[in-house]
Amino acid sequence: MSSLPPASAARSLFAWAAARATSTSPLLVDRSLPHGARVELSGRVGVNWWAKNAGLLQSEFGIGVDSHVVLDLDASWRSLPLALAALGLGARLSEDPSASADADLLITSEPHGEAASTAAELLAVTTSPLAMSFGEELPSHAVDHAAEVRAQPDRLVPDPGAAERGCWMPNGPDSPNVSLAELLATPRPAGRGGATGWIHAERGMLPALRALLATGEAGALLLVASASPDPALLEQERATFEA
Repeated sequence: MSSLPPASAARSLFAWAAARATSTSPLLVDRSLPHGARVELSGRVGVNWWAKNAGLLQSEFGIGVDSHVVLDLDASWRSLPLALAALGLGARLSEDPSASADADLLITSEPHGEAASTAAELLAVTTSPLAMSFGEELPSHAVDHAAEVRAQPDRLVPDPGAAERGCWMPNGPDSPNVSLAELLATPRPAGRGGATGWIHAERGMLPALRALLATGEAGALLLVASASPDPALLEQERATFEA
């Protein structure tokens, strides 16, 4: 096995996590949910969910360096900590359900869909805002994310050497990868360091993840359900710019 590369980007990732883990200020606010539901994750709670998801991915599926994980999910308060967990373990992430048959794990909100039927390993993620389980019978090879994740450890265990191999494959395994360093390089507009930016959740996981990583030590990300959100909602959430 080749040696792992220097872990400068990964150390920056975990330094960001350590800084946010001590904060009770908002990190992620999800207003893209059905029926006007609202979920807010403080920095401390967001990193806690990151840790629990990392534990689930490792213990249940053996996800680690160079594992291929397909995320067939909209951006949400559940899915973004999952993406951070997979990246932190050194996985290669994509959003192409057609690649599920060759992937190590498919994470999906549609466990009865065609992609799920060809996946060897399947993690089912509910879209119900506060559900404690998926809420319906799942395929025999599926793991219920909401039912299993809460039992995982709360403490994030950094592994910079592994995380440095984490990347995003925007157009599948044969496309150029977006490295962890490139994901971390997304700048915030000048003067917006501690402010809340908003993003339409349906833009996809990659833009939302970039925006979340760009929040710095004090900023927040607001997920909204429309490309033209209600100004009153933005004012209520103190969102001052489009991320």
